[in-house]
Parts: sequence; C-alpha cells; structure tokens
Amino acid sequence: MSKLKSLASQTAVYGVSSILGRMLNYALVPLHTYYFQDTESLGIVNIYYGVVAMLLAVFTFGMETTFFRFANKGDKAEVFGSTRTAVLFISTLITVPIFLFAPQIAAIAGYQGTELFIRWLIITLWLDAFMAIPFALMRFENQARFFATAKVIHIFISVGMQVFVFLVVPWLRDSGYEVGWVPDLGIGYIFLANLVANVILFLIIRKWVFRYPLRWPGWQAFSPLLAYAVPIMLTGFAGMINEQVDTVMIKGFLPDGFYGSSEALENPTAAAGVYKQTFKLSVIIMLGIQAFRYAGEPFFFSQAKDKNAPELFARVMHYFTIVCLLILVLVSVNVDLIAQIFLRRESYRVALYIVPILLTGKLFYGIYMNLSIWFKLTDKTIYGMYFSLLGAGITILGNFLLIPVIGFVGSAWTSVACYLVMAIVCYYYGQKYYPIPYKFIALSGYFLISILLILLSENFHYQDFWMDAALRILISVILVVLLFFRERKKLRKSGIKV
Repeated sequence: MSKLKSLASQTAVYGVSSILGRMLNYALVPLHTYYFQDTESLGIVNIYYGVVAMLLAVFTFGMETTFFRFANKGDKAEVFGSTRTAVLFISTLITVPIFLFAPQIAAIAGYQGTELFIRWLIITLWLDAFMAIPFALMRFENQARFFATAKVIHIFISVGMQVFVFLVVPWLRDSGYEVGWVPDLGIGYIFLANLVANVILFLIIRKWVFRYPLRWPGWQAFSPLLAYAVPIMLTGFAGMINEQVDTVMIKGFLPDGFYGSSEALENPTAAAGVYKQTFKLSVIIMLGIQAFRYAGEPFFFSQAKDKNAPELFARVMHYFTIVCLLILVLVSVNVDLIAQIFLRRESYRVALYIVPILLTGKLFYGIYMNLSIWFKLTDKTIYGMYFSLLGAGITILGNFLLIPVIGFVGSAWTSVACYLVMAIVCYYYGQKYYPIPYKFIALSGYFLISILLILLSENFHYQDFWMDAALRILISVILVVLLFFRERKKLRKSGIKV
C-alpha cells in the first residue's frame, strides 16, 4: 500500500499543476466564447491547434518514453544527451520549411492572412519539443514540485496575457482610455500569448535544458533507442489523430447547411468551433488522466522488477477507473451548470448532448493508457504502434462515414468506438505477454451504474434552472461520499488501513 500512496502523492503534485493549469486554461473558454461572437473564429484556432497537436508527436519522436526506459537501464546523462539531440534535429528539420512556406500553407487551409500566426505557432511547437526531454528528466528524478511550478507559471503567463488583451483592454477602451498602442490581432493574440509563455518557460528551466550537453551518438549506441522510439512516435502520432483529426474532418466533410438555419453552426468551420468548445468540457476527465500519466510512467518502470508488480498494477487500474467513472457521472449530471459557467454565449451551448459520449471515449482512453504499460515494460512497443494505427483507422473511417450523415455527434461516437476497440485488443495481447489480474467484472458493475445515473439525469429536470442545479450538486456530493466509504470499507477488509 505504501507504493500506492507514493504514486498517489506524486499524482497529486502533478495533478495540482495539471488541474490548476487546465482550470486557468478553462478560464479562457468563457473569455473566448464571450469575446469572439462568431463561432468561426475559434474554429480556425481549433483547427490549427489540432494540426499542431498531431505534429508534436512527430517532433518529440517518442523520445520521452525512450528516455525513461533507457535511463533506468544505463547512463542517464548519456541517454539525456542522445534523446535531446534527436528531438532537436528532427523538430528543426520540420520547423524551417513550415516557417518559410507559411503563406502557402495558410492559402491551402483557406485562411489567407494567417501566415504570421502559423509562424508563431510553429516556433511555439519547436520550443515545446526542445523542452520535452528536460521535463522528462524532472519526472525521472521525482522533481514534481519544480515541474508543477514551472508549468503553472507558463499557464499564468499565457492566460494573463489573453485576459489583458480580451478583457482589460476593451474595458479601458470603454472607459475612455487610449489603447491604440495595442494592435488589433484578434485570434492572433491566442497564438502570441502561447509563444511568449513558452519563451519564458524556456528561460525558467534553462538549467535543466543545458544540464547535460548535446550528444550525437554513434549508430551502434543510438539504434536501440531509435528502434524503441519509432513505434512510440507512430503510436503518439496515431493517438493524436484519434484526438485531433475530428475537428479537421468536420471542416472537410460536414456538408454546408447541414444544421439548417442555425447561426452558431452556419458553416463547417463554425461547427468545428462549437464542437471543440463543447469537447473542452469533456476534457475535464483528462485532468486526472494527465496527472496520472506524469506520475505513472516512471512509477510503472521503477516497479516492473517487483514480483508483486502485476497485482499492484491491477489495483492501480481499479482505483484509476473508479475515479474516472466518478468524473464521468459528475460532469454529465451537471453539464448544464458547467456550460453556463464556461460557454458564455448560448451559440456555443447547442451541442451539450454529446458531452457524456465524449467523456465515455476519454474513459476508455484512460483504461487503454493503463493497459498499454505491458508493451513498454516488455520492449514490445511495436504493439503500441499496431494498436494506435488500428485506432487511427477507426477514427478516420468513422468520421468519414458518420460526419456527412449525423454531423459532429458521429465524431463523438467514433471516439468511443476507437478507444474501446484499442483497449480490448491491448488487453487481449497484454494477457499473453505480461499477465495482470485486472478485475474488470467488478468495474463493469460500476460502469453500468454510471450509465444508468446519467440516463436518469437526462430525463429528470426541474423547471427552475438553479433549483435543478442545486439538486444535482447535492446528489453528486452524496454519490462521492457513498463511493468513498464503500471503497474504504473494502480496503479495510483486505487489511489495508486508510
């Protein structure tokens, strides 16, 4: 149990930065949805950032996980220098042509005049990639507090700059102050704020960036790293397709006029903007998943040699899934209230019915992430590539077939199918190569109860909005308390003090 507590403690520290950072980022959702009255503007932002998220997997080239694996087996400084050099070389190789041909890229995307934003975005991405291995080193050395502090400062800078431009400047203008010194860049400030924040973050962690020198290893030393990293990279790229390509495909495959006379969904770019803002409500479950991933990867690798590791990993899966199911229910039951807070204009609240579907997809993603540890521990990362490519195929095919027929709800259901299939296939092969005694029968009971609660909440509403919201919050609190005492009782029966 002490090992579980250690993992929980690390997860909590990473979780503070992740949750606080995401909450600050979520503060931008109401700001953006209030400032940008037309849903199309945020559609452009979301489409660009969707493409960038897919590129980041290529820029980092699977070297973060590779660093953990080989640093545990050999010279940490040598592995750090080699992996950082590889990331720098690959990311620079891709960044330069995108920077030079930004006008042509903007024209192909159909968003002429945004080439400056593309250049800011690609430099931001390059800095992200260059800092990836230093941040991995912090996690490897359990420097969770510095990691969390740096990440939170980064978010504060990005959010603060956007709050100033989109909230303070309009207030100063309305109050009669001269603000002509602030140019009108519109959505450009979103890209610029992230670039400025990344530059400052680089300065904050510069000692970690340059802690060990760059190292160009010989082929004999580098080939094992490359063989391990390539499947991880393809896995990450396919994973980003699963996460981001839906926004791009909504723009490409949603027929004009699909949503009739709806002003919020007047064209595919606007629909993509509404979908992505709604998607951000479902990303609440990703707070826990992201925090767990930061702490979990080094934890799993460090415990792999313990003979009791499979039982420990099964217990980790059990509590991880319960927490995710709890978030699924709480967000789904209270989605109207959450949307009132975060989506400030009604035009952005026309797709709330897909939130439970999106959350279910994230739940299966979290389960898959836990299951996937077997191929990382056994050096069979090629399987991760197979599973992710399978998921990417389902994502692309599902969006291609469903978006023209049922709109962006097809994207939501596709995400569920993608991660469910990936989890099932990963579990099947994992039990062959690294058996772990997961208790999915017990968890399936929790899952069915969760779905039932969500369906009941969908069909019972008070006419008064705030009375309805208060009752849902009360039910949520009762649910959390009951679940806590039930699990604590089970642990005590097992002889574990909580």
